[in-house]
Amino acid sequence: MVDVSIIMPIYNVEKYLEKAIKSVLNQTYKNIELILINDGSPDNSDKICRFYEKIDKRVSVINQKNAGAGYARNAGLDKACGEYIYFADPDDYLELNLIEENLNLAQSSGADLVVFGFYEEFLNNNGDFTNTVKSPVLKETTSATQFRNGFREFYRFTPYALWNKLYRRDYVKNSANRFSNQKIGEDALFNQAVYRNLGKVVFNEKAYYHYVYREGSAVNHYTKNRFEQEYKVAQQFDALMDMWGKESEYIDLISREYWNSIYLELKNLTSIECPLNQNEKVEHLKEVMKKPGLKQAVENLRMENEQNKFVEALIRLVKKEKYSRALRLMKFRVTVGEKNRSMVLFLKKLFHKKESKELN
Repeated sequence: MVDVSIIMPIYNVEKYLEKAIKSVLNQTYKNIELILINDGSPDNSDKICRFYEKIDKRVSVINQKNAGAGYARNAGLDKACGEYIYFADPDDYLELNLIEENLNLAQSSGADLVVFGFYEEFLNNNGDFTNTVKSPVLKETTSATQFRNGFREFYRFTPYALWNKLYRRDYVKNSANRFSNQKIGEDALFNQAVYRNLGKVVFNEKAYYHYVYREGSAVNHYTKNRFEQEYKVAQQFDALMDMWGKESEYIDLISREYWNSIYLELKNLTSIECPLNQNEKVEHLKEVMKKPGLKQAVENLRMENEQNKFVEALIRLVKKEKYSRALRLMKFRVTVGEKNRSMVLFLKKLFHKKESKELN
């Protein structure tokens, strides 16, 4: 029996796949299995997967028709036999001691979940990159009551990411946790289900995972039913807080979840691929805002707690039902966003060179 099953769903990532696979197979801890699920990729991803399956007995490949990352991960869960489960994305990569150090922590503590730090890595078209370390400075919890009482702090640190968490397989299995057929937000729904009865959680402040942003990759694609999928995430979060008896205590978090569904739909509607004209977009937003919980959630948002001035302005416009202006503001933000990110990278690189010269 292996100690850790690493599940990697794959779709059209031939450019980055080998780096991801190698960072798993070269882990310092060797008693692992790597389950590669090719989700109907039309590129050479399957060929790459088959190559590594031939040269390393720890690798197994599953081919399926394109059904989304959630169903691909379900196929991996069905095959997994490790004591712990780890989910990795095929266009990122791992530090070589990720499994060893977090498995040791899991086994020594008896935790059902280990949460660790990661690198936010921005890579531009010239191959230059910057890393920002994100660390969970949180205290271990030993009971469901303790986890729920401290959930506000937990929520602030990537609560829906899969790749900075090590899950005990029996806990996931006994909780009947599966990924839904949603193609957006399936990771959030899965983790919300994990948290229902979670108690024993430990944290590792060290960073092990490289979450890579690539210049030009953040294209704002239009998805017809995106709002419904994001809204379901908010509804399930609301239901989770209700189950815990924490609706009043965490009303701000519930409101933020509903706001996220509005925010992301505004962004969705500003995509160049969106077939709606401006008037149709406004009418669509009016219908969206009739959904239960949304208007009250926006009213509950506290402006004095909002540090992002752009988001603050957007909330004010939505509160006043100025949807056309909100769409124009979002369009402006999306247009300049990628340019700003490239500029930040340039300035960081320039500062680093200047600092090195001064030190020398």
